[in-house]
Amino acid sequence: MEGRAKKKARRSAGNAANEALAPRTRVARRRAQGESPNPIERYIACFATAREAASAAGVSAAMLRRMRVRGYVSTRARALLMAQACEFRIEAVELMALPKGDG
Repeated sequence: MEGRAKKKARRSAGNAANEALAPRTRVARRRAQGESPNPIERYIACFATAREAASAAGVSAAMLRRMRVRGYVSTRARALLMAQACEFRIEAVELMALPKGDG
């Protein structure tokens, strides 16, 4: 009969192997599934830190985090400010998660 500690060690070794293969963050899971990052994540990537991105947008880091979870910016003024802050690498329309028009 195996001891309790030996069973636990065997169980945790298997879990560690599974966890090593699984993507750990939401962004990594999204990339593994082939989805593109949301526009707020792309905006944050324009800056060295998320805190810099938040201050450039004129919001707190907590509010930027909430926007990232939602995946869009709710006001036109903030979307324009954020697009300008990242030198229009991301359009305001994208930040608001609106479809681009053809004309």
